[in-house]
Amino acid sequence: MYLAVEHQIDDVFHTASALKVKMDESTDFSSSIANGVDGLLRQDQVEVCERVTYLEKKVRVQEDEIVCLKSAVADILRRLNQVEAEKAQNSILPTKPVFKSSTPHKTTPRTPRRTPLDNVYVTPPTRHSTPPSSAKSRTPIKKWGSMTNSTELNGSHNVRKMAQRKNKKYSKDPQWNSEEGNLRIYLRGRPVSLYAPSDLSDYSVDKEVTTPDQKLQLEYVFGYRGRDCRSNLYYLNGEVIYFCAGVVVLHNPEEQTQRHYLGHTDDVKCLAIHPDKVRVATGQVAGHDRKDSKPHVRIWHSTSLNTLHVIGIGDFDRSVCCLSFSKQDGGAKLCVVDESNEHELFVYDVEKGRKLANTKGSQDPVLAVEFHPSEPNSIIDVGKGHIQFWTLESGKLTKKSGVFDGGTPSSNTGPTKAAEGSYYMYTKVSNIASGSRAVLTTESASLTASSFCLSFQYHMKGLPGTLKVFAGDKTSSLTSIWEKSGVQPNPDQWKNVTIEIPQFNNPVISIEGTRGNSFRGDIAIDDLILKTPSRCCRKWYVIISTS
Repeated sequence: MYLAVEHQIDDVFHTASALKVKMDESTDFSSSIANGVDGLLRQDQVEVCERVTYLEKKVRVQEDEIVCLKSAVADILRRLNQVEAEKAQNSILPTKPVFKSSTPHKTTPRTPRRTPLDNVYVTPPTRHSTPPSSAKSRTPIKKWGSMTNSTELNGSHNVRKMAQRKNKKYSKDPQWNSEEGNLRIYLRGRPVSLYAPSDLSDYSVDKEVTTPDQKLQLEYVFGYRGRDCRSNLYYLNGEVIYFCAGVVVLHNPEEQTQRHYLGHTDDVKCLAIHPDKVRVATGQVAGHDRKDSKPHVRIWHSTSLNTLHVIGIGDFDRSVCCLSFSKQDGGAKLCVVDESNEHELFVYDVEKGRKLANTKGSQDPVLAVEFHPSEPNSIIDVGKGHIQFWTLESGKLTKKSGVFDGGTPSSNTGPTKAAEGSYYMYTKVSNIASGSRAVLTTESASLTASSFCLSFQYHMKGLPGTLKVFAGDKTSSLTSIWEKSGVQPNPDQWKNVTIEIPQFNNPVISIEGTRGNSFRGDIAIDDLILKTPSRCCRKWYVIISTS
């Protein structure tokens, strides 16, 4: 019996050993499978990355092609609408007003146009010539004689004065001129002549009539606004876009036809084209109606002439002087500058119409504003005597002012040129509170424990504040060792100064300019040199130089 049990135990052990060997073989096989799968996945990952890179390049190329296709489709739709409008038109307006003739004739009534797109009117240009004016009626003048009674003269003079007063009182009422065939009315005190149709022989101003079924449609615009604005003319999809009064004109120079965007309520002042070459943004001035004619920006479709967005109602003051779409992000943002006293700069989200940031700009007129072509959050504006670089970060706009080679922007202050070379440093005090400081310091530089000699040239003209030089140890407060305040003798000339700086363990040198009480207080420095050793008459070793 014991032998049988031992044989059974041996069989069990042999069976377990066989299972272990099989399990080991299966484990090795599964690990080899896992390694193979990992290799295949890595190879697939490399292929996927290469495929994604190729597709990204292809998408960028196709984006450019899509923009070109949009422009082509917009031009095709415009031409189709023009053909449909010409088919619907049964008659063409005369090139000049036709006056009343002795023999009346009948004219066929004009049928109104029907176009598939709103606000699209395409007709050949018509020019109106001024009709000849009739001779003025002369009233006989009564001559004075020796037998004439003075009472009669006074009486006739009073009668003439009363008639003149009466005519002056009613001179602004509508007046019908049958000889010229026009009706004169007054709009805001200005006379406007309206010519009647050729088949109208007489017209009564006092007669009450019903409103006609037909409505006037804009045919052609003669004019262009360029006296007080810039960036006001663009070429888009075969049409020249510009504005005149409250109308944006899309003029086809080949066919001599026009389309008009009539969404604004007052004069248009600026214009910008979206990067997709389809959308257009236009800004208007403030109108007489405070509620409905506030300055704002309208974004509209150049093909259908439909308004897409209305931005900034209630944000701007006086008018919108310039605007621009962002370039890097496909026109997702719009920057706008108004004509308030501070020329505020606004940034909007185009699709949501939400204001992202705004800040005060410059008191001088701003002529243009543009987004940086490769940085979506960088904006540049230029104007009279200034150029400013803006950065949009976390809903705030920060500014850096550019410096021109020559005089400072403010009048009667600052130098007209640099003391040495082409550049200099100055404190611009316009739009800055009194007592504000500008500091140039060596705190970030590693100066050795030694005495120094500081020399520079300074310019203080107009009503400047104070220019000081401080020195001391980095671990303690600095001490003022030189100071100048107010206008200096011969203010148009640069002054040279040399200052000996005592020795400190961790030396720090600062030059500080403080604003005075006037905007004509620019303080400038140039040719700044820091030398060692302490005696300024010995051989110098130049450490810092701005020239």
